[in-house]
Amino acid sequence: MTVLFEKLAELVLMGVAEDDDEYYCGEQKGVLLKRMAANIISCFPYPTRPASPQFAAPPPPPSPPKPSPESCEHRAFCNAFGKLVQVSVETMAITALPMDVWLKERLKKWVQLSGHEGSIVPATPHTLYKKQCANCGEGRAYKNISKDVALNGFTPKYYNELKKNEEHFIEIEDLLQQFADPTKTAIMDIKVGTRTFLESEVSNTKKRTDLYDKMVAIDNDEPTEEERKCGAITKLRYMQFRERESSTAQLGFRIEAAKRLEGSLEKNFKKVRTVEDVATTFIDFFGDQRSRVRRQLIERLKDMRKAVEHSSFFASHEVVGSSILIVYDTEKVGCWMIDFAKSSQVPAGRSLNHRTTWVPGNNEDGYLIGIDNLLKILEDLPEYGQHPDDQLMVTEEVIARMRKT
Repeated sequence: MTVLFEKLAELVLMGVAEDDDEYYCGEQKGVLLKRMAANIISCFPYPTRPASPQFAAPPPPPSPPKPSPESCEHRAFCNAFGKLVQVSVETMAITALPMDVWLKERLKKWVQLSGHEGSIVPATPHTLYKKQCANCGEGRAYKNISKDVALNGFTPKYYNELKKNEEHFIEIEDLLQQFADPTKTAIMDIKVGTRTFLESEVSNTKKRTDLYDKMVAIDNDEPTEEERKCGAITKLRYMQFRERESSTAQLGFRIEAAKRLEGSLEKNFKKVRTVEDVATTFIDFFGDQRSRVRRQLIERLKDMRKAVEHSSFFASHEVVGSSILIVYDTEKVGCWMIDFAKSSQVPAGRSLNHRTTWVPGNNEDGYLIGIDNLLKILEDLPEYGQHPDDQLMVTEEVIARMRKT
């Protein structure tokens, strides 16, 4: 029985290799074989699950009443083999996703915030698969970031890039797995930079009705008479509107989504524009953990800022649409830079500082402007419970101090 699941995984991999010899060979073959073997193990009821020192199976579900060993072993083999033949070789090759109880439980605990619905799925106990759009250079960006010593520990670890049937995936670290229980964490996604569109999008004159509808949903008075007649706007027009409506234009960042510690999810931050709005949002997000989280977050952001300032990747790339991910629980605080799908290398000989005001052609994105202002707001938030009317007095103080800087 111990040898059986290894042979089954090898057979599955052999079937895949006939279709894609270039990818499923050498080191990659060994990695995929281990994942598939773990998947096969998980198909067996735990009392009869084969053991192997080479492969780590997912943790067992609660043990059901045990039938006789003979009938249990027979059913285990039939169920495992049946599940294997039901799952196509092609599907396992693309994702190698864990099956059965473990995957269902993992998906229950998985949290997706702004802009990622349906594009990210769990891969292994500590990694994720993120689907890539056409001509997306995120995998290339992560490869370059992984070579940049200055950014070590400030982004998810990058593991692999997959291509199958014209679909692209990258495998990256699941940052939430650094916490004891990912379901009991508070999470915030903050899009960083004063510019959220690529330089190449400036010349795109195609008008889209979906973007017009999004604009009207935010502000019905915004469209011009000509735009109302057309019922469509360009992507550049919409992105600049969003920057102006949110805190992006003024502060160099905007809050996209947040999940509070008690579990409620909030995505309606489109009108969070001023320093007062942002400060109030942070007060609500931190709750009674504010003093501890704020202090640790400030130190982490200062280190992150220094890393960006000394980064060879940031010096040579415009980074548009990237986010800072803040995660905390009752014991730990984490903060990372994520989402590099719109990162692109600037022309040779040009170096970016990410603080210069953008004008067409200079590739500046205002990334460090966003981090600078984020730090200012957090530093000016007082300790939790310092004032009786905490929210009102805190935001007034923050506004006064920000105006002096």
